[in-house]
Amino acid sequence: MPAFGAYYIRAAKAAFSDERGEDMSRDINALHPELAGICRLFLKRCEENGLRAGIAQTFRTKEEQESLYAMGRTVAGSIVTNARYPLSPHCWGLAFDIYRNDGKGAYNDEGGWFSKCGQIGKAMGLFWGGDFKTFKDKPHFELAKYLPGNSCKDLIDKYKTPSEFIKTWSDTVTQQQFNEMMGNYLAGLDKKAASDWAKDLLSQAVSAGISDGKRPGAWATREEVAVMIQRALSAK
Repeated sequence: MPAFGAYYIRAAKAAFSDERGEDMSRDINALHPELAGICRLFLKRCEENGLRAGIAQTFRTKEEQESLYAMGRTVAGSIVTNARYPLSPHCWGLAFDIYRNDGKGAYNDEGGWFSKCGQIGKAMGLFWGGDFKTFKDKPHFELAKYLPGNSCKDLIDKYKTPSEFIKTWSDTVTQQQFNEMMGNYLAGLDKKAASDWAKDLLSQAVSAGISDGKRPGAWATREEVAVMIQRALSAK
C-alpha cells in the first residue's frame, strides 16, 4: 500500500501531537480569513470528488515551530522540518496540512490520493507542497499570493512578526468565496419543498398550466414571473 515513507510517518506523528503530547492547531478559524474560506471550500470540493480529507495542522505558534525544528537536532527523533520560527508559512496562518480521512491510512497515497487533492487545491489558487522541487510535502497547501517564491521573507521584511501581520487581518470574503456560498444557498433553495400553506395553490397552478411545480422554494427570475403571468392571463 503506497505511502510517503519514513519522513511522512514522522511528520504525521508530529502533525497530530508535539513531544509534549499536546495537539497542534487544526482550527481552520486560526488561518488568515482568506485562506480559511478557501480551505473550507477545498475540503468540500475534495469530498465532491470522492476524496475525504481532514485537517492535520493550520496555525503554529513559535513554541510549536521550534519544537518541530528541534526534533532530530536537540531532541531525540528524526528531522521533520528545516524551517525555524517564523520561516514556516504555518506561523503566519498561511498554510494548512491535510490527511486522508477515509479510514485507509492517514498518509496512504494509494491511487495518487494526495496528488488528486493537490490538483484541486492548485485550481483554487493554492500552492501545493507536492510541487516543491526538492522537499516534496504532499499534505501541504499555502496561500501563494502572500508567499512569493514560497518564502516568508517579504512578510518578515514588512511585518517583522506574525503577530503584527495578524493585526491586519479582516473578515473579508473574496468574490470566489461569495460566488461559492451564494451557489450553495441557491442550490439549497432549489431542493426546498413547498410550504404547507402554498401546496394547494401550487397544485392548482400546475393543473392550470401556469407553473411546472418544480423548485417551489426557489427564487423566480423576472423572465419566469413574466411567463407565469402570461400563462395565468391566457388560462382565463
